[in-house]
Amino acid sequence: MANTTSRNRPQIDEFLPNHHFSARYEIHVKAPASVVYRTLLGSDFSELWLVRLLLTIRTGRRQARNRMPGDLRQRLQATGFVMLAEAPDEEVVIGVAGRFWRPDGGRCGQLTAEDFPGFSRRGYAKAAWNFDLRPDSSKGTVLATETRIQCFGPAALWKFRLYWILVGPFSGFMRKAILKYVKTKAESNDTG
Repeated sequence: MANTTSRNRPQIDEFLPNHHFSARYEIHVKAPASVVYRTLLGSDFSELWLVRLLLTIRTGRRQARNRMPGDLRQRLQATGFVMLAEAPDEEVVIGVAGRFWRPDGGRCGQLTAEDFPGFSRRGYAKAAWNFDLRPDSSKGTVLATETRIQCFGPAALWKFRLYWILVGPFSGFMRKAILKYVKTKAESNDTG
């Protein structure tokens, strides 16, 4: 897992510079980047009813709250998602590979951060998802999230394109809800 303290460009560029699909959203948070970062890592996105509802619809199985203690790194374990990079107070990059168009997501459960850059299995896709923090004042941060998807082979590209037409807008709703959730928690936790 890469770990740096400063950068000129987002680390997501190192993991998925070339992609077929992407979506980006941002929100202004009235809290320093350090508070937003701590809040992000401590957040449990399964607390959001919208996230649980959309995942229930996607999988056909009711999604309960995670209830797993710990931070984002610990909650990613055994989900198929891996932490690719972390730059404290700046960026977190998460990766996953699979057949996302399948109801179960067809995630590659054995994927590691080291495997991710070279993963190119025909009939699959891989996605990098980041949270990027940019201070815009001493007490404000722009929190952005971007998702990039690269498909391998014409069949995977075609299947993902159909999937994205249906799921893309709902994925956007979910990402915006996550940003708002982190904003609300960070602003209520900021004592500075």
